[in-house]
Amino acid sequence: MIVLQAYMKVKPEKRESFLESVQPLLKHSRAEAGNAQYQLFEDTENANTFVMLEQWKDQEALDAHNQTEHFQTFVKAAGDLLAEPLNVLRTETL
Repeated sequence: MIVLQAYMKVKPEKRESFLESVQPLLKHSRAEAGNAQYQLFEDTENANTFVMLEQWKDQEALDAHNQTEHFQTFVKAAGDLLAEPLNVLRTETL
């Protein structure tokens, strides 16, 4: 199992656009084969700071996800929405 924590700091003026653009990503990613978890949480102490928690069956499932239209669309939009570069932490479990 591959676990990702993707930390995102959203520009305050882009908050609503971010929340709107992330909905298709959440919906379609959860439906992908090999996905065990795909959830978005907001940091209650740091405004406009979010973390996406993801769990993937294996590298093949993650690679397939990274090629999907919904992921690519979000990545393109993120450049305008994020105040800082995306910070992704990865761990692997048995």
